[in-house]
Amino acid sequence: MIGRTALETDLRIEREWRGNLQKNLDTEKAKYTAQQKELQQLRQVEQAHETLQREYRQLQRTCEEQEKTLAELGSHLSESKLRVEDLRELQQVNKEATWASDKEVTNCKQCEKAFSVARRKHHCRNCGEIFCAECSDNKMPHPSSSKPVRVCDSCHEILLQRYSAGGN
Repeated sequence: MIGRTALETDLRIEREWRGNLQKNLDTEKAKYTAQQKELQQLRQVEQAHETLQREYRQLQRTCEEQEKTLAELGSHLSESKLRVEDLRELQQVNKEATWASDKEVTNCKQCEKAFSVARRKHHCRNCGEIFCAECSDNKMPHPSSSKPVRVCDSCHEILLQRYSAGGN
């Protein structure tokens, strides 16, 4: 009988051991499945990363091309600004050629006060229009004269801006 009890004990121990091994196997299978899923997710992340890197490189090239284009446009804009300034100067010269007639003008171009014996007419040497002394009491250097000439308030501001921009 002792032999049988020993065998039953051994069998019980073997069953417990087998149960524990089965539990461990199930746990390891669950871990393996989880790791497989994680590996699959990592591969997807890696593919997404590679796609983003390609997009980044493409965006970098696009950005560099656009920066070059902007630089070219900037130089064209500078040239255009210079041409516009030249055209403005030519327009000013043309305005000078259209000298307002003393006989036709009865009021100041700026303040619109009527001219009289006390309020005399003065030509702006830049634009050629006629102003009262108050609206044309500025003197500025001008290409048409070796010494400063009378200019209206509007031309005075324009010439100041031009001279200050030219000095920079």
